[in-house]
Amino acid sequence: MVCLKKPSSNHSNASLLFLFSYSFILFCNFAPRFVKKVSNRLKPYHLGFKGLSLGHHHFDFDIGSDFFECFEETEIHVGQVKVDLDLEKQEKMLVLSFDIHGEVEVVCDRCAYEYMQPISGKEVVFIKFGSEYLEEDDDVLILPQGSHEVDVSSMLYDFIHLLVPYHRLHLPDEQGNLGCNKQNLEILEELSPKETPVDPRWDVLNQLKID
Repeated sequence: MVCLKKPSSNHSNASLLFLFSYSFILFCNFAPRFVKKVSNRLKPYHLGFKGLSLGHHHFDFDIGSDFFECFEETEIHVGQVKVDLDLEKQEKMLVLSFDIHGEVEVVCDRCAYEYMQPISGKEVVFIKFGSEYLEEDDDVLILPQGSHEVDVSSMLYDFIHLLVPYHRLHLPDEQGNLGCNKQNLEILEELSPKETPVDPRWDVLNQLKID
């Protein structure tokens, strides 16, 4: 008979320590690369304003999947969004005017299938300067005195998500037909709970209770 020896607690602890150390080494090796990759992708959205003259300055952005992948919590992964940004530099503040239009991929609430949802909207953000960074309001941002650039990537991320309608439904085609996935609708119909027919005798009893 072969007797299996129960592994010692010291051996288990050593194995756990090895796994932890190995995971930590992987994290240390790959995390900086990921952060650097994200930083490089979002670098165009850091707008330097220190050397700009007073007045209006125009910026264009073409936002796609690479942009959304920089945000772990994003609900959008596919899209084509055009942003026209007017930066007005004044004596004591900046005014950012965003014109956003394009389409993003979302899941239809009716058929649970992806479709491209058109979005369009305009937003204005006022940037002032103070002692420390502060989001004073939805449209007012305080930057520390001496700042020379503003990062608009998080603003665009929020604006685009807010432009997606709460109820997401396939748009009808030119003939007015629903653009939903028919196969998915049939499956959902089969899985939906069916109403159980009511025994007519219960109607009589219910009537007696009322009387």
